[in-house]
Amino acid sequence: MTVPPPSSPMPPGPCSYPEVGPNGPGDAGASQPPLSGLAVASLVLSSLVCLAPLGLVLGVVALVRIPRGGRRGKGLAIAGTAVGGTVVALSVLLLVVGGARLDAWAEEGGSLLGPRNPRTGTLFDLKAGDCFVPAGGLFSTREGEDERMTDPSAEIVPCNGPHPAQVYGTFRLKGDHAISDPAAIAAQAFEGCVPLLHDFAPDTWTLPDVEFSFYYPESVSGTGGDRTVRCWLGAEAGLPEASLRQDPGAWDTGQLAYLKAMRPSAEAWSSAPGDEVDTDLAAATAWAGRMARGEAESAKLLRSVDGLPARAHSQVVALANRLDALSGVHRSASRAPTLAEFDKRWKNDGDEDASGEEWEVRLVLGLPVEDEAGGERQG
Repeated sequence: MTVPPPSSPMPPGPCSYPEVGPNGPGDAGASQPPLSGLAVASLVLSSLVCLAPLGLVLGVVALVRIPRGGRRGKGLAIAGTAVGGTVVALSVLLLVVGGARLDAWAEEGGSLLGPRNPRTGTLFDLKAGDCFVPAGGLFSTREGEDERMTDPSAEIVPCNGPHPAQVYGTFRLKGDHAISDPAAIAAQAFEGCVPLLHDFAPDTWTLPDVEFSFYYPESVSGTGGDRTVRCWLGAEAGLPEASLRQDPGAWDTGQLAYLKAMRPSAEAWSSAPGDEVDTDLAAATAWAGRMARGEAESAKLLRSVDGLPARAHSQVVALANRLDALSGVHRSASRAPTLAEFDKRWKNDGDEDASGEEWEVRLVLGLPVEDEAGGERQG
């Protein structure tokens, strides 16, 4: 039996049809246009709040490039642009609405929804601006200090009502090394709290009858622990019924220039070591040295500062001259060899401060002063 040879393929004739692929006639095995990576990235990043601005930018770029490159993903790019734009717009709105009141919320004990309700905490939970009522009382004698601190609990209350104390600033003890000497920590706390007081209330003349003090850890390790010092103003009677924070925007140019010039002298005066002036020669002479330097600096600033009105010239010069004279007296006292000699030198000129000259300057500048009856009045 003869096996016929295999037939040869027939050449396509006029009635033959092209091969049909999965994408239609003439597209045997052809692939889709590639997907735009920018479009995908835009949608992903726009859903992340912190990266939404980048997602918005990538979405816009993708919308521009997709038609030119023939890629897919226009819908993804539109979605990424919309989501990113919405997130960015909401973020800006929150910053505008919430940021304007952030300081008052964080520092004055309120919130965006109104004043904070009283809450129980400890002295170590206090933040700058908090008004509080300590369970152990505010002030005590040195002998009663340990008894006062046996109860560190405190009630944090709104500042727009009676409150015995308000935190005006906080800072961390310097360095990361261990400090076990309570006296050294207290000295550092005292030094750090004085300038914070004048940041909080630049015009200390107008503060009510309050004292300033601070809470601090008695010892700290070099590996951690609370190193925060909390500086506060407090009063046993005549409790403040509003925040004691002062707004520099309430003063005009001349008043603000005067207060800035007087700050070195005011800070030195506030750094008085209390009763130690009468018992500790080193503390007394150190304070006298600070007073001498602060008064000399304030006198220099008063003579050179811009912004003081011409009508106050003579009073300002008189105050600067008085501060220079006091600086000399206190410089001499800072070198006294004994407490008796210190007291003698300190009172050398019969007048321990420049309150009279300050009163005249404040009066001509329109800053509040006390009248002869002890009542406050505007200049």
